[in-house]
Amino acid sequence: MWLFFDHTPMKHLKNLILIVATAIILVLIATTIIESSKGTPFVRQNIYSSLWFILLWAVLAVAATCYIVLRKLHRTPIVFLIHASFLVILLGAFASWNMSESGNIHLRHGESTNLMKNSEGEPEELGFKVALKDFCVVTYPGTDAPMDYVTTLSADSHDIKVSMNNIGSYQDYRFIQSGYDSDMQGTTLILYHDPWGIAITYCGYAMLFISLIAAMFSKRTRIRSLYRKALSQQGSKALLPLLLLTAPALVPSASAQERVKIDSNIADDLGRICVLYNSRITPLNTVATSFVTKLCGKSTWDGLSSTQVFAGWIFDVPYWETVKMIEVKDSKAQELLGISGKWASFSDFWDSYNNYKLDAPLKEAYKKGDTKLQKQLRDADEKFNIIRMLYGGEMLKMFPYTDRRGNMQWFAPGEPLGNISLDEKELTFIKKSMDYLAESIITGDKTRAEEIAKKIYSYQHVRAKSVVPTKFRILTEILYNRINAHHFPVILYLTISLLLAIVSTVSLNNKKRKVASTIGSALIWVMLVHTTLLLALRWYVSSHLPMSNGYETMQFMAWATLIVTLLMQKRFLPIRQFGPLLSSFALLVAMITDSNPQVTQLMPVLQSPLLSVHVMVIMFSYAFFGLMALIAIQGIAAHYRREMEQESRLAALSQFLLYPAVALIAIGIFIGAVWANVSWGRYWSWDSKETWALITMLIYSAPLHSDLKWLRKPLHIHIYMLLAFLSVLMTYFGVNYFLSGMHSYA
Repeated sequence: MWLFFDHTPMKHLKNLILIVATAIILVLIATTIIESSKGTPFVRQNIYSSLWFILLWAVLAVAATCYIVLRKLHRTPIVFLIHASFLVILLGAFASWNMSESGNIHLRHGESTNLMKNSEGEPEELGFKVALKDFCVVTYPGTDAPMDYVTTLSADSHDIKVSMNNIGSYQDYRFIQSGYDSDMQGTTLILYHDPWGIAITYCGYAMLFISLIAAMFSKRTRIRSLYRKALSQQGSKALLPLLLLTAPALVPSASAQERVKIDSNIADDLGRICVLYNSRITPLNTVATSFVTKLCGKSTWDGLSSTQVFAGWIFDVPYWETVKMIEVKDSKAQELLGISGKWASFSDFWDSYNNYKLDAPLKEAYKKGDTKLQKQLRDADEKFNIIRMLYGGEMLKMFPYTDRRGNMQWFAPGEPLGNISLDEKELTFIKKSMDYLAESIITGDKTRAEEIAKKIYSYQHVRAKSVVPTKFRILTEILYNRINAHHFPVILYLTISLLLAIVSTVSLNNKKRKVASTIGSALIWVMLVHTTLLLALRWYVSSHLPMSNGYETMQFMAWATLIVTLLMQKRFLPIRQFGPLLSSFALLVAMITDSNPQVTQLMPVLQSPLLSVHVMVIMFSYAFFGLMALIAIQGIAAHYRREMEQESRLAALSQFLLYPAVALIAIGIFIGAVWANVSWGRYWSWDSKETWALITMLIYSAPLHSDLKWLRKPLHIHIYMLLAFLSVLMTYFGVNYFLSGMHSYA
């Protein structure tokens, strides 16, 4: 890497690069904040597309090129190729900014045009005619959830097929699906013409990938010396802050009044019945788990399983409407409902005149734009409405019917069937089976109740065999619900890993540290098996890699951290100490963020292997960054305890881990760019999430340059690594909660 030169022109050039790079980072940070208030069009026009912003990058590129030449980096081919690849990527970005064209066309069935509307809304000649031959929405089997949008075009007798993750192209124009007419007879397409920018940028990506991989194995880069230094003197001591773990508050049990007993075997049979819920065919057990967890924050109540509780709300409404199992956290909502404490019954939501108590306050809040009151009442209102959804049959669409055209509908018990052509016996079964089931449960006839539940299950497999999940898949999803519902293992992992980290770093007794190390290794394997099982089951149940939302990516980060720990624990003791702790925190964040995330069908645009690889690579980089932050805390503690050798060794370990971490985030960013180009037609759009990923990469790239004087001291490295982790937290959490952008699903 670069060496420090005291030559004045070289020093001035280096300072210029540092100042411009810092300015770019600050501008990017400020722009993402401005975007959340002023909107995306404003920042794109006034900042990202402005001449001064382009010149800022140009100055950085020219200064870096001069430095590369003066430093004769070509003598170190891998380092030269890494820096050259970034220059090529910037050149491609400039070509896209300067030479690309974009616009949109709207076509009705059979219509043709040779014009597109550009970004200013003005018509622009294409140079060829394009016509709409066909448009259709492909749905998931047996549901109305869109799986894909497919447009077939004709351009000069050439057929062009456009769908999500499948861009059509003709004469260097790229056609991207954007929208469609409500009558399904028209489609809207975005057009991009950017042959040079994409080609040059992709060359830069290829150069970057090859050079980063080569750098990991080269003997001529700084990574080897850091590796040897990090391995020296494995003993370590540090002061860690003790965290107070508070036990969860005890929740009240249901009242002791008489209720209809739902036998566990009957509940199990009910749980295997499939329903159409949230545009997905799923076991009733999944709906029940979601329902109960939403109401009270856990999947069981008073010793009853989620399916038993859910069945109670169906077959014993008067009793369950009086049970105080609805958790109302906000004091304002508690006050309006007239309850003391945080537990309410469904009856508490109604006044003596049978009016919904929160209805008037909510309407007034929305009328006046009182966002604070809206937020205070929203959670309680959602819980009230989920019960109303159950009463309205939205969670009980269990009877499939296929019409002559092959379209499948699902009906809830008691729902009007309309003009469907079924024989009288079958119609009676659909209309009366749940009534018979309720009668059997209330009278205690378990045998008859189980028989009716099994008949409904069998009926579904006869009438919707092609779309109803197999018995094995249903049982797998129920198993996943049961394993995932238990939060105790996460608390146990966090407690043990915290205690082990304290013992391993504070204790001077080698015997205690050896025992802690053995327990730590066993804990890593237990956590890895548990996390792998959860991810594998969710993958199988959802039929896609579980990396489509915040909950899933945090679970994957926990798994990635354990993999990194397992591979490196024998060489680097601090990683063994902190790996399980970081993984436990990731699992805890996943649990807190969404205690019961629903398995849903993927949005069409997310159905891409590139997206899965992009998320995997990025999460592995975050795992490294998280470990480096924990090592930094230990290093700072070592400094103030005047253990300079330990402080230096930990700094070397952080710098060693920095290489794969930066390589992974860089590779993850350009894989994400390729996915965006395939899905959206643009490889870079300055979305807040991708902008913050770039900011994170730029911030963490600085310590890789050994000629930066202020990053030569171990303490400065530790402080920098700890502060740099704030950019990771902002990228992962801050963008989702505080900023705007297309990555809200993440």
